[in-house]
Amino acid sequence: MAGFAAIFAAVMLGEYLAFRRGLVLIADLGLAGAALTLYFVESILVLILLVSLVSYLASGLWIFYRAKDTPFLRATPLSLGALYTLRSSETFAVTSWALVVVGVPALLALGVTHDTPPEFYAGAVVILALFAALIAGAGALLTTIAAAVLSRTPTRLGIGIAVAAVVLGFVALVGKNVVPSTADFYAIFQPGMANGKPASIKFIEAKFTLWPSHPFAAALYAGATGRAAGSTASRAALVVVPLVSLLLAFTAGRRLYARTLPVVMERFTMAPPGRAPLAPGRPFPRRLRGPIGAMLERDVVTLARNPHELGRMGFIAFLLALYTAFVLLAPLREVGDRPHALARLMLFNVSAAGYFLTAFGLRFVFPSTSLEGRAAWVFFSSPISRARLVMAKLALFATLVTVAVVPIALAGTVRLVRDPVLIAAVAVLLLLLAVTTASVLLAFGTAWPDFREANPEVLSTSASGLAATVVCLVYVALVGWIARAVVLAHAAGDGVTPWLVGGAVVSAALVAGSLALIASRAPLLEAR
Repeated sequence: MAGFAAIFAAVMLGEYLAFRRGLVLIADLGLAGAALTLYFVESILVLILLVSLVSYLASGLWIFYRAKDTPFLRATPLSLGALYTLRSSETFAVTSWALVVVGVPALLALGVTHDTPPEFYAGAVVILALFAALIAGAGALLTTIAAAVLSRTPTRLGIGIAVAAVVLGFVALVGKNVVPSTADFYAIFQPGMANGKPASIKFIEAKFTLWPSHPFAAALYAGATGRAAGSTASRAALVVVPLVSLLLAFTAGRRLYARTLPVVMERFTMAPPGRAPLAPGRPFPRRLRGPIGAMLERDVVTLARNPHELGRMGFIAFLLALYTAFVLLAPLREVGDRPHALARLMLFNVSAAGYFLTAFGLRFVFPSTSLEGRAAWVFFSSPISRARLVMAKLALFATLVTVAVVPIALAGTVRLVRDPVLIAAVAVLLLLLAVTTASVLLAFGTAWPDFREANPEVLSTSASGLAATVVCLVYVALVGWIARAVVLAHAAGDGVTPWLVGGAVVSAALVAGSLALIASRAPLLEAR
């Protein structure tokens, strides 16, 4: 726990330094700087709102309806209302990380940049608490509405539809309202006053008025800068909107939960009336061949049939799509003419792709061996070649994470880069990232498994999971730095091959070390 806390602290420190530098740079732009500061606060709160709600929906549909202790709790005198409150609190505690990981560094950077007194931070904590109440109420209500609409659909299909709908809708909204366009920058830099307020401020307020986060952003901006923002209605909404959100959650949301929970739970154990008898089973495996093919196909089928895992996968995909929306829609094309700016963007682009590869792998690749459970002794004592099985698993997981992340990250690269040599070089680095992170995570998960634990999230936060995370993040930082060096070397007329060869050597060493670790530890494993 201390190790993961240190990682999150390092991430928050990096965010604070980045936010602080950006706010300092735009603070010197006069009225345009004030408008860009408001845009920054509005965008940060919108992103926190979207990430929290999508995470709440992806986890809530499982926690509300499929938690293992739900049948037991329903058999106790605990009321459905109390059970609903418990599930709402559990889901909010799991999914509200964005408020801390993103919100706190942003507010600290805002306050330090504008040299605010201590009273600002006390007020900011209250505003964040009200914002958290809005998210908690809206998340619970959204989850129960989704369950009511999709209660007659198969669970994994329902979760997939709900997450996909929210992802597509939110990405479209973010692309239209949050990512600044060239026209937005023209409006922000225009001079003029309207009723005592700069026209650029009024433009941003109009752009974000309909977002529930707008009253909170306006209050934070006004408290930090001392400038006018928001209106009487938005200041009233600061308290009214969270109360309405909680009221709807504990009236309409609770009634929906009471109505949908029995239906959903019965559907898990009883076939619908009139269902025809099941057809005889077909031979397995259906697509692959041999005992190793059966094991690999079993892993894929198990993942595809697990609603909780599909929900978590959908949430990570949402974060990736959100990041890609910024890269694709922001007016960054002209940056390609400035090598140093393009180098920084490629550093960020490759590092972000490496982060998503690590997140996917830590959630799905790392726990794969431990999830065999105590029946793992069957595989250890079988005549199947462990080396072939490990290589087959590595090929499978490397392919899955590559298909999930690399095309989207490469699309962002094509959006920023015109030169085919640079595009090809970044593509090579992304493929190295996918194969190497999959190798490291599979190796640590196989070398130090926990066959008693069936929860992938608990497995990912073990000591070996922490070690694998640290190794992957250091490697991702190195490859991101290589991407930056490739851009600068190409701009200077030097070759990019030495940098790519260096990255390939490091990746090969990590992959070889991972395979050697598996080979040395595998004979010692026991399914205790």
